[in-house]
Amino acid sequence: MNHNSLYKSRMSFFEILPACRFALLSSCALLMLAVVPSAGAEEFSFDKLRESARKRAAAPYVPAKQELDDFWKNLTYDQHRDIRFKMESGLWWDEKLPFSIDFFHPGWTAKKMVEIHEVKGDGEELFKFDGSLFDYGKSKIPAGTPPPPGYAGWRARCHINSKDYMDEFLVFLGASYLRAIPANSPYGLSARGLSINSGLPGVAEEFPDFTTFYLQRPEKDAKELRAWALLEGESVSGAYQFTITPGVETVMDIDAEITLRRPVQQLGLAPFSSMFWFGESTHPKPVDFRPEVHDSDGLLLELESGNLHYRPLEHTDKKFRHCVFAMERPRSWSLVQRDRSFSSYQDPEARYNERPSVRVEPVSGFDYGNLHLIEMPTPNETEDNVILVWEPKPGLEVGKPFRFHYRLRWMRDPTPTGIFTVRSTRLGTPVQKPNEILVAVDFAKPLLPEKKVGNPKWDDITGFKPVVTLNQKGAKLLHVGLSDMSMPNVDDLPAGIGRSPDLHMPQVLRAFFVIDPAQDNEQIDMTCELQDANGKAVSERWTYLWKKPGQ
Repeated sequence: MNHNSLYKSRMSFFEILPACRFALLSSCALLMLAVVPSAGAEEFSFDKLRESARKRAAAPYVPAKQELDDFWKNLTYDQHRDIRFKMESGLWWDEKLPFSIDFFHPGWTAKKMVEIHEVKGDGEELFKFDGSLFDYGKSKIPAGTPPPPGYAGWRARCHINSKDYMDEFLVFLGASYLRAIPANSPYGLSARGLSINSGLPGVAEEFPDFTTFYLQRPEKDAKELRAWALLEGESVSGAYQFTITPGVETVMDIDAEITLRRPVQQLGLAPFSSMFWFGESTHPKPVDFRPEVHDSDGLLLELESGNLHYRPLEHTDKKFRHCVFAMERPRSWSLVQRDRSFSSYQDPEARYNERPSVRVEPVSGFDYGNLHLIEMPTPNETEDNVILVWEPKPGLEVGKPFRFHYRLRWMRDPTPTGIFTVRSTRLGTPVQKPNEILVAVDFAKPLLPEKKVGNPKWDDITGFKPVVTLNQKGAKLLHVGLSDMSMPNVDDLPAGIGRSPDLHMPQVLRAFFVIDPAQDNEQIDMTCELQDANGKAVSERWTYLWKKPGQ
């Protein structure tokens, strides 16, 4: 198996996306931009795009009529991947602007096509498909094969990692899927513009499409890339404005308006899909040489009060696990990759220890709602099996435009909060007591090593204690304890360098407790947080849904 998941195919929300979307580009001679603009520029504004989306929502849905020739439809994975965009042919490349745009060739699973326009000042122009922008490799195109009528999506580049090379940092490809990365990071989890009925067993999911993009021509000194998109689906139409600032954190500001054509069972704003195959608490583990395989390992909730709750992700066996968090004016929520130790993954190709985390910061339109976390079975790492969506409450009215605004921060790790953060979760059973549950939760402060400034500032934990809650009747808490794991953990650095005279080691505390679940309990909701002698929380609140094995 090739474990380099930067190139792998992914099934996201049950839809296969092209693996070639992130393929490295071969070098080639500098070419002039070969896209062909339409005659005459038309006036463009976000207000006009929103007005267009409203009018579309008031009319019956009409699917796009662009037809792809059977030759392109029937390309194999290898054939499609062999088609490479000529990087030096990118939009704005030859003008040496801060950003350059690649286009994706349709084919294989990327059969849907989009319109791409360039916005200059108040006007916009459509780019027509141009096959000269691509290197077709070994593919032999039959004579007379009509070219695709459009592109499958686009990718943005800039000098995010160095002044010498324009690396990609942003991709729009497939339905309303999008991916971004911070500096020096591989791709990981995926976002979407909108989801409808995602992950509901027995309910058909709808995949609204970004059908038309408008890319603003950047100024010479631009730090941000601006783009707009028209969203179309059987049940909805909408307009999106994206302002993307790449960097150590790649920040994506999203202002959108959607209008329902018809009622939907579950509407998902700011949706994400990620992958969790197995981790330290997965039993039994797949037969694999790696200790863990996942793009994200936890959900971090920041409530209106500022309190932080952390829910570790877990693989489910044959069944869905659907958790709903009713929230009022949340400050943020994040899908994070907490474990940064290479030793936890042992995969230098997939680089799971470097996968990005993403935080959602609501700006408007997120006052009340339910955050849905849906975990599904997966046979391997090629399928996204974690869904996270915000469902606004009350639900949207058909025909009434709904405006919402949020910010995505694609980052390596969230800023330290000054409290102990959940580092790992492990479950097992006490020796010779198979009917009981042993839980060990490690909290760290800070989560990762930091540069030493003065003496190590580890907390006095004399009065610290774990506070555990169980919400199922009959379940009994038999024992609770706390161990200082700081010294055993000083060798467990992400770089594997052991003790260092330059780095301050995290202080690591292990809360452990034993539960008698009672014979008739098939699941238990539990929480754990560290408190000081005065009852003040000094850690995130760990939350977990235990399910009886086989359930």
